[in-house]
Amino acid sequence: MRYVSHGEAWTYGALDRLEESGEAGALRHRHATHFLALAEEEPEAFKNVRPPGWIRRLAEEHNNIRAALSWSLREDEAEIGLRLAGAVQPFWVQRGHYSEGRGWLEAALAKDGETSPTARVKALRGVGWLALWQGDIDRASSAAEQGLRLSRQVAGESSVAVHLLLLLGFSTTLLRGDYERAIGLFEESLRLSREARDGWGIAASLLHLGNVAGDQGDDKRAVELYEEGIALCRESGYAVLLADTLTNLGYTLLLRGDHERAAELNEEAAALYRERGYRYGRLEYPIDNLGWAALAGGDHERARALHKESLVLCRELGDRLVAVDSLEGLACAAEARDETDRSARLFGAAEALRETLGVPQLPAERALREPYLTAAGARRDGAPWQDGRGMVFEEAVEYALAEDQPAASPTPDRRPTALTSREWEVSALVARGLTNRQIATELSISEHTVATHVGRILNKLGLSSRSRLAAWVTER
Repeated sequence: MRYVSHGEAWTYGALDRLEESGEAGALRHRHATHFLALAEEEPEAFKNVRPPGWIRRLAEEHNNIRAALSWSLREDEAEIGLRLAGAVQPFWVQRGHYSEGRGWLEAALAKDGETSPTARVKALRGVGWLALWQGDIDRASSAAEQGLRLSRQVAGESSVAVHLLLLLGFSTTLLRGDYERAIGLFEESLRLSREARDGWGIAASLLHLGNVAGDQGDDKRAVELYEEGIALCRESGYAVLLADTLTNLGYTLLLRGDHERAAELNEEAAALYRERGYRYGRLEYPIDNLGWAALAGGDHERARALHKESLVLCRELGDRLVAVDSLEGLACAAEARDETDRSARLFGAAEALRETLGVPQLPAERALREPYLTAAGARRDGAPWQDGRGMVFEEAVEYALAEDQPAASPTPDRRPTALTSREWEVSALVARGLTNRQIATELSISEHTVATHVGRILNKLGLSSRSRLAAWVTER
């Protein structure tokens, strides 16, 4: 094990000597509490309203944070582990480490030992949102329920209660379509936020109330709520929440048939996410929406490229919710290209995944797919459709992405759609001269995955070597 902090490297030999002297335990405790203090420097980080400097510092110290979490779990330091995992969750979200974050949080929550209600509530909030974004709606709901019960023991933490109310309302709507209960939860979060003069909580509650109104077919009310939230976000500088609301307003307009305005709003949302340092998480939503806007506008090739990009992000994040929509988008694009068997397989895979998630489809969403689904649906009993239904999530994604993506013409001020966010990141690291092993360490993925990304990137761009890729990146 190697700990690095402020330029000090602790080697195995040094740790051996510390073990012999009995000082290693104290050192590790100081190491963990140091990084806990760093993680808790930004108590409002969960709202994504702080400058990105804190996120950059956590990125630089990510391995030290992992070491501190490992130590806390191994040594039964449950309170430190819970607090550290809960505080670091916004970083994991921004950098797309959904699965890793859930793993640490679940492990910390499972440890026995005396812990404060505050630490436990925040950890439950963190794991619940990560679970929801990955499509594990049952876990999201149970974490929210448990967190709300515990929150009654925590004074002065109305902000955490607001997050849990929003989480429970969102998971309740997705899981059971219980709109009446969801509205009650969102109105309670709005009340608490107004009492606390919490502008972020007010805007977030308006967003979720708008979602319910849209799901119930009251588009006019949904647009009013979104626009009220957007005005508040622009006034107060809530960039990420603004992007969330723009994405949802754009989707509502898309379902109403205004695909040009929907595309504009989702383009703005994607730009805001990227400006705030999001590389994977959240970006799959506007990119998937842009795919549907392109499909509605008759640009099937652009729709196909965007849905592939969204699906790559979903694979990186473990996001099954958006993956369902992206699979269906690619099924529509395949049908438009007269790839009938491929379309049927993709529709079949999406159908099975949607059933597993238990997420209903709105009538307006089905209408978008209907022109393509009608032809494929006639083959529901055929082998291709049933083959698709038999695919597990990973198989369905690999099948959907199997075809090579044609490269787009790059421009100086805009990244080509052909490269996904992950591929751009890998390309940048290649340009810095990093090996596949070093890139794997930097991004917390396997060396095999890096090699796969590099091969795809070279193929997409028509380049023959890493050095040519480095030159291509440098030119841009």
